[in-house]
Amino acid sequence: MKEEKTYTAKDGTKVAEAIKRISARASQRIGKIAFEIALKRASIRGPNSAVSPLVTITHKSNVLSQTDGLFRETVRAVFKENPSYSSVRCEEQIVDSMVYKLFREPSYFDVVVAPNLYGDILSDGAAALVGSLGLVPSANVGDGFAIGEPCHGSAPDIMGKGIANPIATIRSVGLMLEFMGETEAAGKIYKAVDGSLEEGECLSPDLGGNSKTQEVVEDILKRL
Repeated sequence: MKEEKTYTAKDGTKVAEAIKRISARASQRIGKIAFEIALKRASIRGPNSAVSPLVTITHKSNVLSQTDGLFRETVRAVFKENPSYSSVRCEEQIVDSMVYKLFREPSYFDVVVAPNLYGDILSDGAAALVGSLGLVPSANVGDGFAIGEPCHGSAPDIMGKGIANPIATIRSVGLMLEFMGETEAAGKIYKAVDGSLEEGECLSPDLGGNSKTQEVVEDILKRL
């Protein structure tokens, strides 16, 4: 959470200020969700997967020792105080080196947990790495509910043209199912989507293809 204000200094110069506010409670909640997501992802991959669950805490506590320091310490405490997370690895990255490493070695990372601003930047960068915002799902998660939605928003500029990539919406359904505990069903959706993308015969225009929205949907449905 942040507060902003603009004022005029004594010398007549216009000044803008932003106050960054991080609480232990909010940091605990997002930390817990990050480790739970890592466990769910491991469950979907199955016991024979070579990929072990990993949570990377991203921060700038070397400069912002109070705010980012509290975030880092609180998420670390969530990890240490919960034996159920013992199968998850927990690492850290300073946000600027995180950007570098994410773009150089994206396959290294599993779950990344960060304060709001860093998370917003990193998620859009990750979307560019996979080819399109049209592939990226998202979920707004509370203590008792989860709302899935495409990361890209409503895209009014292409409304009614039948060219929107439906995969972000479909994968958002998978995220909702994960939070409902239906990991097997979520895994089937992800597998169908991955199969469609890997084959590459039915791609929407944002991925360099010519397929219409409904054609992509039908291709994924056939794989389900």
